[in-house]
Amino acid sequence: MTDRLKNLKKDMDDTVLKDLNFSEKNKAIVRKHLVSNQYSKKSVLHPRMGFVLSVCFCTFFIGSISLFVLNHEGFFKQENQASQEETDEEKGEEKILEIAKHPVPKENYENLSKEDILTRLLNSVDYFETAAGTYETFDSYFDGSTSKTKVEYKYSKKNVIGGYEKVINYPDENNPHSELQENEIYYNEEFTWNIDVNRKQFVVQDYFGFGGKKDKVQAKDVFQIDLYKIYDSHDQFRVRPPVSGNLFWYEFVAKYLRYEDRWDIEKQNEEVIGHNTMVIYGHIDESIREMNHVQPDETSFRIWVDKDTGIILKREIYNQSEEIISSLYTTSLVINKEFKEKEFIPEVDDYNRYIPTSPVNDEREYDIEVIEHADTISTAVEKVMGIQRDTIPYFYEFNDSKVTPFSASIEKYHDDQQAYVVYSYNKPESEQGSGSRLLYTRMYPEDTVVRTTGDFPAELGEEIENVKINEINWKVYEINGIPNFHLKGEKDDYMYEIVTQDVPLQEVKRLLDTFK
Repeated sequence: MTDRLKNLKKDMDDTVLKDLNFSEKNKAIVRKHLVSNQYSKKSVLHPRMGFVLSVCFCTFFIGSISLFVLNHEGFFKQENQASQEETDEEKGEEKILEIAKHPVPKENYENLSKEDILTRLLNSVDYFETAAGTYETFDSYFDGSTSKTKVEYKYSKKNVIGGYEKVINYPDENNPHSELQENEIYYNEEFTWNIDVNRKQFVVQDYFGFGGKKDKVQAKDVFQIDLYKIYDSHDQFRVRPPVSGNLFWYEFVAKYLRYEDRWDIEKQNEEVIGHNTMVIYGHIDESIREMNHVQPDETSFRIWVDKDTGIILKREIYNQSEEIISSLYTTSLVINKEFKEKEFIPEVDDYNRYIPTSPVNDEREYDIEVIEHADTISTAVEKVMGIQRDTIPYFYEFNDSKVTPFSASIEKYHDDQQAYVVYSYNKPESEQGSGSRLLYTRMYPEDTVVRTTGDFPAELGEEIENVKINEINWKVYEINGIPNFHLKGEKDDYMYEIVTQDVPLQEVKRLLDTFK
C-alpha cells in the first residue's frame, strides 16, 4: 500500500487530474477564499467543532484515495463486467424480438415480365407473412339477378397461426325475397369455426389444414390442368388456409391467364390504395366463356396486381359493350402487421353450437373418391364420358335427340368404379344451365358401396312396374311425396339406377330402348 501511495500523485496527474488547467488566476481565487474564511468574524467555531471537521475531512480524503487505487488496480472490473453482461443480454433479447417481427413491406417498382407476375400470382403465399384487409364484390348474372358482398379478413402464417373472414351478402335489389346474410369463418392451429350470424349458430371442428403444394409451382404446369377440373384440383396449387379471399386467387389465374397471347401488361406501375400495382388487360377465350353458363357474356377483363405480394387488389370483367358485369375492389390492405392469438378465436357466447349429423349412413362411404367430374361444359362432359366408355365395361348411356348429357363423373370405391351421368331432357333455349327436366343415372357393381346422398336415396313408394329392356331387368317405383319415379335395374352382377325429374314415365320407358 505504501508503494501505491508513493505513486498516487503521478497516477492522479495521469488520470483524473490530467485535463485540469489550474492557472494563476484559479490559485488566487482559492487563496482569497481561504483567507476570507480564516479571518471572517462570522465564522466563529467551537474548538471541538474544528476537530470534528478535521477528522471528517481526513476520512473523506483517505476513502476517496482508496477507492481510486482499488478501481485503478481492477478490483471493480468484475462488477462492471457483470453489469455490462446484463446490458448485453437485454440487447440480445431486443434483437430476438426484432428478428421475430415480420419484414417491413416495401413497394416494388421494378419492371416485371409476364413470367415474373405469374410466379407471384400463383405463389403469393411466399411473398407475405400476414395480411389484413377489406374488399367488395359485385356480380350480375345472365338471368338479371345480381349479388354484392363485403369481406373483411385477417391472415397470419408466422409467429401466430390463424385467420378469419367475415362476409356480408347484401340482398338482391331485383329480388324482394332475398335478405342480408352474414357468415364468418375463424381458424387457428387447433380449430375451425363456421358461424351463421343470422341464425346465431356455429359449428366448430378440428383444423386439418388445407391441401396443396409446399414448393413453388410453375405457370406452365398449372395451365395444364383442364378447365373443367380447375376447381377440383386443390392439390395442384400452393398450400393455403381456409380463409383465402383475394389473397390466394389461384383458380382465377389458372382460368383467365392460361392463354398468354390473350393478355398483355397494360401498365407497369399504378397506385391502388397505397400499393404499387401492375395492370393486366386481356380478352376471354371462348372455352372460358363456355364454362360460365350463369354469365356467358363476359368478353374481357382487367386486373390490378400488387407487385410485391401477388395479391389481386382490383378485378373488372366486361361484356361486349365494355360494361362491368363483375368486379372486386379492395378498400384496405395492410401487410405483415403483428397479430395476437386471441384475434383468431371468435366470441360465440351468445351463439348456439350446432353439431351436424354424419353426412353418410355407412362409414365405408368415406373411402369413395371422385376420379373424374365435369358439368355444364359439353366438351368436358363428353371427355369424361369417353373415359367411362373406355374403362367401364358395364357402362350404358341414352342415345336420343331429346336428351343431352349435362354432367358426368366417375367415382371409385376400392377397386370398383361407378359411373354417373345427368341428362337434360328436351331443354328449351329459354332455360339456363341444366334445365328443369332431368334424368339422373348411375351404374356400379352389385356388391360395392355407393353414396347415400344426392339424388338417388329417395324414399321409395309402391313398385308399379317390372320390365326387361336391353337385357336389364327394371323395377319401377314411385317416390313418396313427389310425382317422380325411381327405376332400379339389374344385369349380371351390376346395378343400374335412373331417377326422373319432371319427365313422364311413358317417355322414360321409350328412352330405355336407346339405353345401351
